[in-house]
Amino acid sequence: MSDFNDNWQLTGSSDPATPDIQPHQVQTPAPATPQPQTFAQPYQPQAQVPVQPVAQPVTAQPVYQAPVAQPVQYQPVYQQPLAQPVPGQTYAQPIAGQPIYQPAAQGYVYPAQPVQFVSANFAAEREKNLNECTRMINHFSPKVDLYQDYEKTKTDIVRYTRYSVAPLVWGIILSVFSLVFLFTTLTASYKDTIITYAIITGVFFLFGAGLIVLFFVKKSFNKKKVEELYVKLGEISTQLNILYNGFSNCVIPPEYSDPRILLKIQSLIISGRCVTIGNAINLLLSTHNTYMRISQAKAQFDKDTAERFDGKPLFFNAVRYLNTRI
Repeated sequence: MSDFNDNWQLTGSSDPATPDIQPHQVQTPAPATPQPQTFAQPYQPQAQVPVQPVAQPVTAQPVYQAPVAQPVQYQPVYQQPLAQPVPGQTYAQPIAGQPIYQPAAQGYVYPAQPVQFVSANFAAEREKNLNECTRMINHFSPKVDLYQDYEKTKTDIVRYTRYSVAPLVWGIILSVFSLVFLFTTLTASYKDTIITYAIITGVFFLFGAGLIVLFFVKKSFNKKKVEELYVKLGEISTQLNILYNGFSNCVIPPEYSDPRILLKIQSLIISGRCVTIGNAINLLLSTHNTYMRISQAKAQFDKDTAERFDGKPLFFNAVRYLNTRI
């Protein structure tokens, strides 16, 4: 049992159930008990049990709308040799709309036609149009001088119609100066001055009166000449209309029947730039607003000639508006 000494230090056993070891008591360690010897065993591989994967939760994915199929645009391939048509073989190719020539109140109209896909033998079509061109050239070419004379007559009518008024203006100016010098002559007090101003007055008056008379004489002559040219133009127009009506089933209007235009159409078909006569005419009319110029010129010409020839317009030729160089 534990106790305290005079210095208040702990003495004795701390646990009453376990007394403190006394000096005369010697603790003898217990003999070691032999343990059985254990030897290392060889490693035996164990069969591995396959581990089953744990199913993961499936997350719903958003479903997007499929993109709309866009139309495929074909780009033109340049610098490629053109496929030549094989004689005797038929192809399904687009044929551009040809102008339809219909008589109207103010001439012929050319409504646009939609592109049609037809089966056509281009070699046969080209040969057919070349034969038609040959027929027209053989019919109209002998009268090429008549066409040229007709155009020259129209040019002369324009030239004689547009006369200058400069002689009349200068004649009036000189006449006014002569009146001024005449007044000076009448008011002069010296004889030498009167003679000088009188001479100047006479010269100015003669020149002025001469220019005025020349203007009216030229105007009268031009008017008479224009009347003669219109008579000649009417006669040539009648001959050209007879010539055009003499060709049965003509596929072109009369304004394109000039042999120079027909030769240009034939050259376009021979060169391969056009297949039909209608395509060749469209090509000629498509440059620099040529169609609009021809339409306006024809409408004005029909109006002017109809007033002069009892409502019947004359023959109109469009050769001057087309590029007929071959």
